[in-house]
Amino acid sequence: MAIQATAIDDTGTERAMTSTAGDVVTLGSAHDVATAELYSTDDRQEAAVRDVIRMAQAARDLRAVLEAHEKMYEHSLARLNSGIYAGRALLGVDVAHARASLADALAEFERARHHARGTFISAQFHEGMNMKQIGNAWGISRQLAHRFFKEAQHESAWMP
Repeated sequence: MAIQATAIDDTGTERAMTSTAGDVVTLGSAHDVATAELYSTDDRQEAAVRDVIRMAQAARDLRAVLEAHEKMYEHSLARLNSGIYAGRALLGVDVAHARASLADALAEFERARHHARGTFISAQFHEGMNMKQIGNAWGISRQLAHRFFKEAQHESAWMP
């Protein structure tokens, strides 16, 4: 199945993308995924592909932020080990920006993960699994599986 998407990157440039089952489409940022308009005959499959793409991009974005933080921590540790006091070890580091970028990347990853979980649980239900089976598959209670299912149904009612 092919999925066609139009993404608008952070610079406002529109570009077309096509994905077939099994392909991974790399987008420029999580913003691209949020603005993508997908067309397909199978809405559940389309939503699953879209959500996996969004999760993969959020994971890449989070990894990049974590790697930058790791370098910042190593630099700060080297300064501390050289005898510089803690209050001065972070001089020259934009701690506020670093904290905000990490919080944003973590939040986007969690949003993507939460949304994908609902999409997949909804698909599992529509493919014939009951909430107990779904809960067992995810390692959660059937009540929590049902809550994710209801959230996904509510979200899909608002989608175009």
